[in-house]
Amino acid sequence: MAGSWDLGDGGAPVRIGDPSQDEFEIGDAVREPTGTAVGVIHRTAAGRTAAIAWIAQDTRGSANLFDLGPTLGDGPPPRLMRGPNGLFAAAYGAARVSVRADEARDLILYTVPLRAPPTVRESIRQQRDDSLAFDVAASGASMLAVWDEATTGARGVIRCATIQGDAGATRDLSPPESDAEAPRIIASAGGFTALWLARQSEVALDDARSSLAAEAPGEPRAFGWIESIRVDGRGVALGQVRRLTSMNGHVSAYDAQALDDASVLVVARDDGESMDGSGGTLLRVRMAGDRVDPPLAFSMDGLGRGAPMLVDGSPLWLSWVGPHEQLRLIPLDAIGAPAGPLSAEESLNDARPLLVLSAPPGAPERVLVATPLRPEAQLRTFACAR
Repeated sequence: MAGSWDLGDGGAPVRIGDPSQDEFEIGDAVREPTGTAVGVIHRTAAGRTAAIAWIAQDTRGSANLFDLGPTLGDGPPPRLMRGPNGLFAAAYGAARVSVRADEARDLILYTVPLRAPPTVRESIRQQRDDSLAFDVAASGASMLAVWDEATTGARGVIRCATIQGDAGATRDLSPPESDAEAPRIIASAGGFTALWLARQSEVALDDARSSLAAEAPGEPRAFGWIESIRVDGRGVALGQVRRLTSMNGHVSAYDAQALDDASVLVVARDDGESMDGSGGTLLRVRMAGDRVDPPLAFSMDGLGRGAPMLVDGSPLWLSWVGPHEQLRLIPLDAIGAPAGPLSAEESLNDARPLLVLSAPPGAPERVLVATPLRPEAQLRTFACAR
């Protein structure tokens, strides 16, 4: 984006909803030439509603809300993406009245003009199960959606479909032997890179370790690792499934982002032998075409609960929760390696970084963060010096 601008009036906090609502949630954010779009869930007369909050450059303390439509009672906030000829959002449509637990549901793609009400562009029918995880991405004229579904034996599979105005056939991306969940799709060189978290119980992989403590009563501890495959604009595989981290690891969460050189950076949380939701390490993996670099561990002072977050911007930043639930931030270089010391941000402990905003040369980077529990404003900017 050319030039430099701040959120609202010189960085003024922006109020986008009523945090007293149980349904109020903030999702991801996308920069546009004249402002920022943020996916949200809020309550309207129609019930729990997916919406886009639009914060224009000249906004003074408030946002314009564009409702997409009613959504599922536990559906996540809309996912946003820049697609052919504009901004798009994807969200689950509201459940229809039915007594069948296995009834299909619809993932709906909306065109978001930001100067008029959003319109439905396409919908994808999915089998109903316990997971609502999905992702969308655009590359050129192609747009893909990925999601996970339960199959026989409670095994998870990652599925993909095109969504560019004519929903194509659904394809399975994860191999039959993988129990897959948490899908992501990233636009990359020559198409897309799909990723997911694969799991396998330790007992099934190694009976000798079956005496390990359970993660929950009656639930055996499981190995977890990241798998990936490159696909074209129709979702057709361009190669084999690749394993990015060790099958003997305990990856529980991850984030992924395309880099400026069209490679893909993955940061995965590996819990090691941790049993209480804290501890472990963060692993960095970079993929460029068919090349996958070996995983490297970030140097850090500890790891609290929660998933790592890659904060889009130039430069890219990595955020995670450290010891004592204190937020950590570290800038990354062009290949995703640390480019400065990490900072402990106590003032951001209840916040979630969304974007790195533009800043004048020599000025500190400014991070747009979501503070959904603060009644006076749910979006703020913070200066973040290297």
